[in-house]
Amino acid sequence: MTVAGLLLATTAPLFAAPVTAKQADAFVDSIGVNIHLGYDNAGNPYQNFPLVKARLQEMGIRHTRDGFESPSFKKFVKDRHNDLGRSGIKGMFIAGGKYRDNGVEKILTPAQVLQAADMMPDAVEAIEGQNEILNIYVKWNDAKRDAARKYHQDLFAAVKASEAWKNTPVIGPTAVGNKGYEALGDLSAFMDFGNAHAYPLGPAPAVPKSGYFNEMIGANFVSPGKRLFVTETGYTTGTRDDGNQRVSPAAAGKYAPRLYLENFNRGILRSYWYELADQGTNGSQEATFGLVDKNFGYKPQGAAIRNLTTLLKDATFNSETRKWESPAFTPKALDYTLSGDTANVHSTLLQKSNGKFYLCLWQEVSSYDIANDVEADINNPDVAVTLNLNTPVAAAVSYLPTSGTTPTPLTISNDQIQLSVPDEVLIVELTPIEAKTSTK
Repeated sequence: MTVAGLLLATTAPLFAAPVTAKQADAFVDSIGVNIHLGYDNAGNPYQNFPLVKARLQEMGIRHTRDGFESPSFKKFVKDRHNDLGRSGIKGMFIAGGKYRDNGVEKILTPAQVLQAADMMPDAVEAIEGQNEILNIYVKWNDAKRDAARKYHQDLFAAVKASEAWKNTPVIGPTAVGNKGYEALGDLSAFMDFGNAHAYPLGPAPAVPKSGYFNEMIGANFVSPGKRLFVTETGYTTGTRDDGNQRVSPAAAGKYAPRLYLENFNRGILRSYWYELADQGTNGSQEATFGLVDKNFGYKPQGAAIRNLTTLLKDATFNSETRKWESPAFTPKALDYTLSGDTANVHSTLLQKSNGKFYLCLWQEVSSYDIANDVEADINNPDVAVTLNLNTPVAAAVSYLPTSGTTPTPLTISNDQIQLSVPDEVLIVELTPIEAKTSTK
């Protein structure tokens, strides 16, 4: 999908019927998160590996992103990633990381990247180019740009020449700001997939003021024509004086499922929230992007993702093959329309192998005011929407992932369901008559 298509493709059609569903587990599999198992400063939460692993498993996250460590140190990091991989949690790893050798700062060469990958055979599922290599907030020049381009070309060549890793996808590098991406230039011939760091920067994921769109345009300078991973995205709940990107925990809880669904609707292959755990208690912006807090307590956004994957997953992990397995099936179409106050309603239609449909609905409006001197949550009233069904449905219930996984029965009257759609994801589970019959 082109960047123009990414910007325009906001929802499944609201009024066109029928709509072909996508596999529910494909959406679950599109969810990733950043972690930092190599961070070993005193008190850093990532040193509590048992809780790192436990929270990833509880939230149903199968994909992580971390940096390659030097092959010569921190073997425990590689062992822990292999442990995750054997548990069904694979990793994308960033090349070009810095390390110190006898007090001299060096950058991991492509050869060292592959040596590190060799130490994590159970973990590595993708190799990513350098992270934010041309940053508009840090001075850089043409020489650094040329070195960055050459590094990525050499990395791509090294991976594809490696017998062990030649089939491993190489993901493009990232910059910061459109000028950084534009200066880095077209490297699409040296990657399998493109890359973007698409932070909304405070506003709701897909409202016009969201920084998401601008960052997507920037990524297109480096990877024109390539399908995209979003290797960093998310919201901070830190202090305002460290930037205007913060939102309240309540708003982050509403935004997290919406952000993943908006990206999925746009054809993003996988989105990685930055990051799993808060790294501090001082309230700073950089320390408070986590899905969980520093002590691994669930923040609203982490709880919402845990509940979302619990409701939508359709695969089980085979510990012998070390693969996620779900029944093979082709999603069907649901013949429906939405009417009523749908101006800001976005949607995603999913289906599980048991035949049940999961219609995700939400108001794509801002849930937190970041524009005023006094920031505050926005109390958006639910909107009345009628779900008109032409596909015969035997039963319907709804869920609010921000609240839990307990279903609320819905009444079907004259092939219609009256809904109140909030500014958070509402999941409407629909059991077609044929699905109910086939499961008896």
